[in-house]
Amino acid sequence: MEVHVRRLDFSTSERHRRSRIAKISTHERLMRGSLTVRKNSCGKANCRCARGEPHLSLYLTQSHNGKPRQLYVPKSWEERVRRAVSDYQELQQLVEDLAEIEWKHLENKEE
Repeated sequence: MEVHVRRLDFSTSERHRRSRIAKISTHERLMRGSLTVRKNSCGKANCRCARGEPHLSLYLTQSHNGKPRQLYVPKSWEERVRRAVSDYQELQQLVEDLAEIEWKHLENKEE
C-alpha cells in the first residue's frame, strides 16, 4: 500500500530539509569519504622537505566493500572534491534529520 503525503502536510522545517535534499541530489556532485592531508619527503638533498618543510598531498579515503581505499586528489580538483564530500555529508545529515522527525511522528502516533 503506497501512501502519498502532500507537501503542505510537512512542517516548515521538514519542507526546508526536503527542498535542500532535492537541490543537492540533482545539482551537486556527491562523494562519500574523508579527506586527509599527507606530509611526504621526496628524498632530494636540496629540496625544502630535506629542511623540514614536507610536501603536502590531499587524499580521498573511503571504505568500499569492507576494504579501505584511497585516491590522490590533484591540487586542481581539490575545491571540487572538498565540495562533493561536504555536500554528501550535508545530504546524509538532512536524511538523518528527516528520519528522526518521522521517528517522533510514529512514536507520538501522529499522521
